[in-house]
Amino acid sequence: MSDIKEQEWFVAAELPVIFSDLLSRFSDFSPLLASTEPTHTLLSPSEVLSETIPLSSTLRDDHVKGHIKMRGTLITKTELSIEINNTPVPIKTVASIKEEEHNPWRLPQLGHAANYMFFVKQKCEDIAKGKVTDIGLARRALDFILDQLKRCKLQLVLPRAEQTSTFNRNYCVFSPELPPGVLVNFHIRDIKLVLTISCLKNPQDLHVKDKYSLPKNAYCDRTIMLNVHWMADIYDKLTQLQNEIQLVYQKLSVFTQAKPHKCGCVISAKVRETVENCC
Repeated sequence: MSDIKEQEWFVAAELPVIFSDLLSRFSDFSPLLASTEPTHTLLSPSEVLSETIPLSSTLRDDHVKGHIKMRGTLITKTELSIEINNTPVPIKTVASIKEEEHNPWRLPQLGHAANYMFFVKQKCEDIAKGKVTDIGLARRALDFILDQLKRCKLQLVLPRAEQTSTFNRNYCVFSPELPPGVLVNFHIRDIKLVLTISCLKNPQDLHVKDKYSLPKNAYCDRTIMLNVHWMADIYDKLTQLQNEIQLVYQKLSVFTQAKPHKCGCVISAKVRETVENCC
């Protein structure tokens, strides 16, 4: 089989089969893909995975206990008893998000990761439907998929600065509102859910009306990292998918690598398509 015929066969016959099989396993990513945003909903609300994460942390005289409920990319419920004594402004309060009030804490990193996977799924569907018709388009499609998978995984590992900020305006989701002198934030780092509780250092700052107007160094932080089982599982599956697509990419690369012509000259596969005799 000539190089050109082999390319055409691989793109037209093999790629759709490979990507149809990959798509059949996308249900593995349901906790991430199932977003409440209508433009990026890939599963119905009833299919969104919920996970309740128990929490019990004690450090010297500081105690945080309770549970956090995640539903897809959202934190829909928290019942946290917070007692921070090892600080100039001791805190004893409850951080409560009520599920029935439908006012969840949105985790932007998981939302971004879900969007990246949405685009991966779209491109995989295009390949499975035979919309990628030549080797050049196939390489560009795989480049795009691998880039989106890399970005998706990065969201589960490394937050941006604004996502870890004490001054997260999600504070309005707590009911009742948190008392003066304490702030609570959630973000994702190293494939874990991170809870940060920030307490004022100076008792005089309690009289400031807008606690979010104070500089970050006015607070001291207590950080707790929590395992989320579905998140760790999805990260492993993303790595597996990434590796499988990389293998397909390597197969495509064979068709564009330099090969010896029958006369002994080394020319690329692209040139071989048009050159009958290089000597």
